[in-house]
Amino acid sequence: MKGTERAKDTVLIHLMHFPVYSLGPGTRVGVWFQGCTLRCPGCVTPESWSFDPKTSVPVCGIIDRLRDFLATPPYPDGLTISGGEPFDQPDALLGLLRGALELGVSDVLAYSGYRAEALLGTYPELALLLSALVDGPFELGNRTDSVWKGSENQRLTLLKDEFSERYAAWVRTPKRKMQLIGMDGSRKLLIGIPRQEDASRLKNPFSDDCNGGKPPWN
Repeated sequence: MKGTERAKDTVLIHLMHFPVYSLGPGTRVGVWFQGCTLRCPGCVTPESWSFDPKTSVPVCGIIDRLRDFLATPPYPDGLTISGGEPFDQPDALLGLLRGALELGVSDVLAYSGYRAEALLGTYPELALLLSALVDGPFELGNRTDSVWKGSENQRLTLLKDEFSERYAAWVRTPKRKMQLIGMDGSRKLLIGIPRQEDASRLKNPFSDDCNGGKPPWN
């Protein structure tokens, strides 16, 4: 995929948070990559577009933090990766996915603006590392009532049959979930996918300097 070349042992990270209830089934760890070449008009997190070197952290540090979360109540049962665009840093992403699998995290959901066919063709290992993939660019004006995506063109591809019932229940969720999380100082963090008609009325609470250079997790 397009994007800047990154050393596979480092990754640009916008945010890491636990618990997340609004991006996938169950109780999850959320990881948002920093940097996106797609830059879809109307994106709710344009602060995550720039490939800011200040947000670089070791992949092993993210894996270590994930290990800590796995030992922390309410104990995550899944991992969701979004962005930015995770596949603009494919080596780092694959390293993180392999590390998560070694820790026993079997349910991993990724969001990408690239199409699943291209991703799976380029990175066939994803079929073993991901349980599900939401693909396709966000299209402003192409509204959807589905709670798990931002525009109707986006698709969910299930890659592990053992999670079919879990994900089927999630996509049928009747009410869209949003989480408002307090961060440091007066900052607030909004996690989830708003309806397009609501997004323009929401002030994006992500910091434009990626938490002032602090470790990108809460």
